[in-house]
Amino acid sequence: MKNLALKRIQDMKPYKPPINGRASYDGLLLDFNERTTGPADAVVFSLRQFGRDQKIQLYPEYFDLPDKIAAYAQVDSSQVMITNGTDQAIDVIFRTFSGEDDTIIIPVPTFSMYAQYAQINGNKILSPLYSAGDLDFPLKDVLDAINDSVKVIVVCNPNNPTGTLLPVAGIERIAKKAKDAIVYVDEAYYEFSGVSAVNLIGKYPNIIVSRTFSKAFGLAGLRIGYVVANNKYISEMLKVRGPYDVNQLACLAGTVALTNVQEVESYAVEVMKDAKPLLENFFLKNNIKFFHSAGNFILFKPDNAKLVADTLRRSGIAVRPQDKPNIKGTLRVTIGTRPQMQAFIGAYQNLMRTSYLQKYALVDRDGTLIYEPPDSRQVDSLKKLRILDGAVEGLKRLQDAGYQLVMVSNQDGLDTPLFPLSDFEPSQNAMLSAFAKAGVAFEQVFICPHKSQDKCACRKPKTGLVDDWLKTARLDTKQSFVCGDRASDKGLARNLGLPFVSMIKNGNFEDAIKERIAK
Repeated sequence: MKNLALKRIQDMKPYKPPINGRASYDGLLLDFNERTTGPADAVVFSLRQFGRDQKIQLYPEYFDLPDKIAAYAQVDSSQVMITNGTDQAIDVIFRTFSGEDDTIIIPVPTFSMYAQYAQINGNKILSPLYSAGDLDFPLKDVLDAINDSVKVIVVCNPNNPTGTLLPVAGIERIAKKAKDAIVYVDEAYYEFSGVSAVNLIGKYPNIIVSRTFSKAFGLAGLRIGYVVANNKYISEMLKVRGPYDVNQLACLAGTVALTNVQEVESYAVEVMKDAKPLLENFFLKNNIKFFHSAGNFILFKPDNAKLVADTLRRSGIAVRPQDKPNIKGTLRVTIGTRPQMQAFIGAYQNLMRTSYLQKYALVDRDGTLIYEPPDSRQVDSLKKLRILDGAVEGLKRLQDAGYQLVMVSNQDGLDTPLFPLSDFEPSQNAMLSAFAKAGVAFEQVFICPHKSQDKCACRKPKTGLVDDWLKTARLDTKQSFVCGDRASDKGLARNLGLPFVSMIKNGNFEDAIKERIAK
């Protein structure tokens, strides 16, 4: 079938937040920066009443929601446009004020949907980096990048996921220089930061602000947000937004929520004035690096982010791993109520005491994971490569059981004329690539290139290959093990003080480790 989608759409990757299973997760969800308690009781009551009145079959009316939002934001109602969440606000702003090949400045790392909508719109994207040290907004780089081709400049304030806040004076500097571009300020976390550029709109009509009911108001599931801008620009954006794009339940919930602003403010105060300092003090006392945030979340960098995230999840607490530029190896945790943060701290303390030890499976290569040819006993060409039955399945089962994988192999005379790297590397890379495509990743691969007569310190069963790694590996000696088909593998296990799982040479790896996983 011929793909009729636009070429730029075909070239895109969909944004896939890790949402599967969240609704049924029986634990504390601190991974999406949502409100960690339900919305005001009055909101829930109004939704139930609306359902009982059987009005869902009607097209939505927006009640006096724009007026209530205007009063809350302290602007005129003609300056307000409600949207289907912030996502629609981004889409409408980009489509109204920029076209194909126009430039949009999006400092990164930040919320992924800015780039997503820019790509859909055919925009060119400039991505100045938040500073590597303290993750400050790259104000100078943004100002330097402004030229006639720039149509929109994005300021996520405070920024997700860094928590960075650009002072209003910085936004004003951008608006002054970019007179012919829209300065789009996303204030999704305004209720927590208390900082807003709305008051600048009268002086700088090129500033457009969006906010959401998804965070402090607790209405993320209903998708309701709004835009504040010069009334002329609101009129233009309403041509792009459809007349029925915001659903009736969302509008009702937003209307009722704004009559209960004190409840929202009370929640925000607990988060920012009580729970947040509690968490920051915990990080400080335990030398866990974190970045100061103006939102209801904190980005922090533990020694082993994956281990911490996996262990916390097993303990009933979900956090969000980050792998974007300048924040790789970090985790983002949503700040909730004080009791919820005490639960997070308790789980983290328990993790540091016990679960911070990691289970490792140290696995041989030839004869264990790949076929060992009888002629050379080593795979010295791509033709000889054959992954053994049960290797992929067994390794995946180990990963699913919480094991980190380490390959430890003797390769006699590697990088000599008799066994050059050019013979070894193609098969090794092909093997690792095949495993990676199946979702299997080795944390470390250790290869001893020496022959037994070389008397090296690293050839199995000696431990020299892994000695330096063991100094920082936090090895759980009770649950980790060595698996292989030779006496040298068994000797390595003995010298490391680890259990040994024996395997028949060129046998089924999954069968060999089955009992170990069951333990």
